[in-house]
Amino acid sequence: MKAINLSEKVYDKLKIIEGKEIDEKIFHLLETNALLRLKECEEQIFRFEARYGMDYKDFKTAWEKGAIKRKRSHPVERDFMEWEGFESERKKWLNTLKEIKD
Repeated sequence: MKAINLSEKVYDKLKIIEGKEIDEKIFHLLETNALLRLKECEEQIFRFEARYGMDYKDFKTAWEKGAIKRKRSHPVERDFMEWEGFESERKKWLNTLKEIKD
């Protein structure tokens, strides 16, 4: 276990956070942050799913088969890269939540 020093200001602010001990409070903050980040990723992913009418896996398959219209246009390529990034980030936040819960 590592000891950390908290300023009185931070310590006082932690009183409003759920949990009895500092560790519980910090884990609650970490979980809340990860859930917020996950929600942001999922909102972006939903935007792409709505735009293209499919999930990322189907879009990637269609991309590889050449079935995406204007595949090489800048907006579509940018969407593909951003979507892929949000999918990766989503997995990262899901793994982070799992680690926090364990």
